[in-house]
Amino acid sequence: MIARRSFLTTVPALAASLGLAAELPASAGTGAPMLTAYVGGRAVARTEVLRWEARRVRVVAQRLAHHLPTALVAELDALLRRPSLSTAELARDRALLVAVKQEMGERRIRRLLATDLALSAPASRLAGSLGAWSLSRARLVSTQGTAQGFVDWFVARGDRNDEATLLEACPDHYLLHSPQPGVQEVIEVTGGAVLASRFLIDYADRTDVPVTRDADCPVELAGWATTGDGRRIGAVRHQFRDVPGGGFEARLAIAFPSTLPPWMLTEHRWHLACEFSTGWRPTWPSRPAPDRGGCRRPGVGWRLHPRS
Repeated sequence: MIARRSFLTTVPALAASLGLAAELPASAGTGAPMLTAYVGGRAVARTEVLRWEARRVRVVAQRLAHHLPTALVAELDALLRRPSLSTAELARDRALLVAVKQEMGERRIRRLLATDLALSAPASRLAGSLGAWSLSRARLVSTQGTAQGFVDWFVARGDRNDEATLLEACPDHYLLHSPQPGVQEVIEVTGGAVLASRFLIDYADRTDVPVTRDADCPVELAGWATTGDGRRIGAVRHQFRDVPGGGFEARLAIAFPSTLPPWMLTEHRWHLACEFSTGWRPTWPSRPAPDRGGCRRPGVGWRLHPRS
């Protein structure tokens, strides 16, 4: 297996190879949790989510460095052995990984993952053509913000193509942008999939989304995930409600083709817990957050500069 020490040095080395360096303020870190994540019906400690994220950071760094054999070993290690990696440098590595992806740029990322997409696209079309779905679910409860405030903030991030925030949410996010309002293009590795996939989510297309609507959740983000030619390969329905005493609850659900093995659905729960509690952790005001002008570099307090 890949030594833990190699993980701790991979992301900075990868960034340095692209001429990037960063300084993390002394006060920065993983942040005090204001969300409680529930995976498989149980509350999970914040450290469990961070360790899952640390394992995925290691895998993605190897992929971006073109170390495919090492990346495959890291994938198997993360899925099977699930090592308890240190998260001491995770805040640094998370932001550096975003900087690396942005420095590589969209064209290079697409080229890097072209083989993945060529393999996963026909498999997704075939699986989705059966029209049977299985759900991957997670739940989060926040002590701050409101249901509508979070959804407004999320929609604004997509409409403004706030690339840094969307990439930071989960290491397995490679490309997220909106070709038009209400539609999001995503290239990511879904939980346990190994291969990256590409799909479009149309948040206006909610007809027959195969996730039950909860009457006590008045706010939702829902839509079908489709291939570039419009074939349905999955769906999303995230539902939100305010909770007494302040804060809100998020009930997150993704519909995958029912032909997928159960462990992939289980693993994607952690992807959901990560992206909603690690990357997207603003105060979530009751109105959309101010436009940050595209935010081409990650993290308040980060200073990226050419390597000397």
